Amino acid sequence: MRRVFLLLIVASALSACAGGQNRVESTNHGVAQTHVNPACPELARWQARQLYGRWSVELPRLGEHGTLVLRQHPEFAASLRGEFTLGGVNSIASGDVEEGDFNLDESRDGKTLTAFWTGRLDDASCGREIHGTLQRLDRPGQPGVDTPFVLRRAGVASGW
Repeated sequence: MRRVFLLLIVASALSACAGGQNRVESTNHGVAQTHVNPACPELARWQARQLYGRWSVELPRLGEHGTLVLRQHPEFAASLRGEFTLGGVNSIASGDVEEGDFNLDESRDGKTLTAFWTGRLDDASCGREIHGTLQRLDRPGQPGVDTPFVLRRAGVASGW
């Protein structure tokens, strides 16, 4: 009986994690309790259009700051297209948001991939922040690097 009870707890926890909009906050006698932020929409259901607009970019470990402007991808209506200005360098990015997961591929010349941005919409900030990891690829004379990033919405975009 105890084994069945533990399996039910594990199944409930996995189900909550798979939903994306719930977060495990604490436990009560071994039973996981989940909470939904009632102040904002369910982030797991957000689409690209809810991310359109200007974002500040912070790479805390590298001490770099910049901006990212996101809009609708010109060829794929459900995807994102963006322009970075970071460390004095301009680049373009294309990507998606799906079930709260955020992914962008970055290119400095529009042909060659230079970095991957993988993150998650932050439900505590109601999607006004995205936290994740930037993976810069090796370039001649410059080794690749993985570093955390934070994107913060710089203003309220239409449709949000």
